[in-house]
Amino acid sequence: MQDRRSTRTAALLELLTLAARRGSAFMAEAAVLVLVFGILDFFLQRGRMDVAWAGGALVISVGLLAGSVLTDFGARRWLGAHP
Repeated sequence: MQDRRSTRTAALLELLTLAARRGSAFMAEAAVLVLVFGILDFFLQRGRMDVAWAGGALVISVGLLAGSVLTDFGARRWLGAHP
């Protein structure tokens, strides 16, 4: 019984490790894509861009990047506490 429980715990830790790293990478890529599409939209509109739209895109991008860093940092700290 104890062996089965330790196997489940190890599998859960591995799943959490993979999910945290993938989620962190996804949010970092999404942050870059938001900025790239914002720049592309700026050039397609020939310099006419709503300030609120540009500010919103920047806030979303920074929020996604912060979420990426916090997810990665939290996963590393949690995994360090649970070897």
